[in-house]
Amino acid sequence: MTVSASAPEGVLLAQYGELLCQQMEKQGITAQQVLDGTGLQRAQLSEPGRRMSLAATLRMLANVREQDPSPQLGVRMGMSMNIGSHGFLGYAVQSSRTLGQAFELVIRYVRTRTSLLDIRIDRDGARAALILEERYPLGDLKAMIADALITSILTIGKKWFGEFLAHQIEIDMPCDAGEHHRHWREQAGLKVNFGRALLQIHLPAQWLDIPLSTADPQLAALAAARCEEELQQAGEDRDIVTRVRDLAGCHLAEDNSLGIIAAQLHLTTRTLRRRLQQAGTSYLTLVEQIRRRRAEEYLLHTDRSVDDIAGLLGYSDPSNFGRAFRRWYGESPRQFRDHRGFR
Repeated sequence: MTVSASAPEGVLLAQYGELLCQQMEKQGITAQQVLDGTGLQRAQLSEPGRRMSLAATLRMLANVREQDPSPQLGVRMGMSMNIGSHGFLGYAVQSSRTLGQAFELVIRYVRTRTSLLDIRIDRDGARAALILEERYPLGDLKAMIADALITSILTIGKKWFGEFLAHQIEIDMPCDAGEHHRHWREQAGLKVNFGRALLQIHLPAQWLDIPLSTADPQLAALAAARCEEELQQAGEDRDIVTRVRDLAGCHLAEDNSLGIIAAQLHLTTRTLRRRLQQAGTSYLTLVEQIRRRRAEEYLLHTDRSVDDIAGLLGYSDPSNFGRAFRRWYGESPRQFRDHRGFR
């Protein structure tokens, strides 16, 4: 099935498609095979500012996995990326004064590169977490994408800090463990948790103040200014998915939360459903993402009872929460907490 290149929203700069084509060509896979069914031609990938739709992006990634089904594919994709692969955002990050400032730039300007993910950083005492959350359902491509992201981040981090203290880093992966993850644990010394709701990198909060050896105030200012221009071109206003997710998180326990949110956005519920569908998701999908993430946080980071957590997540019957949780993790909330321990 061919996907139209003019889908309502572009979620990824076409430049990344070109980089992927170049990588696959080294393995004997042609650009035509990579782009089959996306509605895109190779020459279009180099057009300045061109973005690929969600459907075209997912089709391209599925094509690549079909041509190279190796579990190592995501890792290889991540290793092929470097700081320069991310344009002015990469230069702004590289020239930042500290690691914390670099993260802040990524959070502000990631939409100039992609809207597939939301990124934020949370601090909790002596620990901090860089959190990457999918904005659209990635299906069975999630594991490959998570592998690529973590590999890319770790590769860049190693170039900055050399053999940094990896044993102080803890990674949460939203997928099952694979044989290829053994390297992270055995050789890199990372602690990796699998089957989690979100992709997270936990690290000491004091690392955010580490000065970068590549800091360059003048280049940082110039690159950030260009990122700001690109952000304005991409449309800085938060799109419908982000706005609904933010509002849904405030109304989980309320009846007719969809109607409440639609009214706050000055839309009918029918229009809101349609706009979310056009963006590649649904209200129920967004609510489930929020519930799963918060359930994990409550169970691991608070001493609230399972029944209390069910109520906070909008379940009038705790047994419904239990069934949903088993579907997510394959075990009950109490078993999940017991097996992983209260932090």
